[in-house]
Amino acid sequence: MDIYDQHERDADQHLAAYGLRVGADQVSIVRDVLVRETRREAETYSGTGTVPGNTQLMRMCAVQLWHVGAVEDALLVHRARGTSMDATGAIDAELMLGAGVARTKEYLTTVCTEEAREILDVINWVEESYDPGIYAAFLDGYYRAGSHGEHSGQGFMPA
Repeated sequence: MDIYDQHERDADQHLAAYGLRVGADQVSIVRDVLVRETRREAETYSGTGTVPGNTQLMRMCAVQLWHVGAVEDALLVHRARGTSMDATGAIDAELMLGAGVARTKEYLTTVCTEEAREILDVINWVEESYDPGIYAAFLDGYYRAGSHGEHSGQGFMPA
């Protein structure tokens, strides 16, 4: 089994263990997994790591955090997206908006960092076509259909 087969299996096991909507007692676990895989992906692409991050698992964690809706998770998801082209392609920008567009923008305005300004730029790019109800249905359908193991190279595209 190569690393990519292992990554697919790990993502499937994570989904089976926690589901799309994690309990309050599992949120810290999901954040820790996302931070770990983000670090691995960043280290691999900087030349200091030997095990690439699991972008499928990173996406799964971002989806779970989107469902939680904690505004501060926009930062974690943005950092994960920024580690590589693979991660950017795997993790939809919309996954930074679990708390909603207005709350996320308000929060990022108070953070006052370059990273927050970058996220605000991305939000400005996607917010017009973002509908949380449609996006939730897309995510539910995507994972219910079992297509999460296949990388199509396409993120969310509204109907």
